[in-house]
Amino acid sequence: MKTIALTCIALLSASSVLAENTAPLAGQTVLGVEVNVAAINASGHSANKLIGADVHNDADQVIGSVHDLIVGVEGEVSLAILEVGGFLGIGSKWVAVPAHLFEADANSKVILADASEAALKAMPPFAYAD
Repeated sequence: MKTIALTCIALLSASSVLAENTAPLAGQTVLGVEVNVAAINASGHSANKLIGADVHNDADQVIGSVHDLIVGVEGEVSLAILEVGGFLGIGSKWVAVPAHLFEADANSKVILADASEAALKAMPPFAYAD
């Protein structure tokens, strides 16, 4: 009888250990988080400062203004959409110029060398896709 009682106690304690190891997962949480703080310097020009900026030629004449910047699938600015002609947006049109043709100085002054307002006005208009 003593052997049966010891066997029952052993089985009960083994089943409680097995129950702890096979219990269903009720949920999860993160108990600790490590935060790494790093400072970076972003070089380049802010799109907020470029959009709306006057575009100058190398003779420092204003020949248009930056209306928009088109970002390609690789993340590079592929086109600058310029607003040319007109007055206060009336009679003006948008034209697309490859972004690599532009320069910007330290003050974000946008320069399109060897360009003229007449040449930009003669370009076909840019139209956004629907």
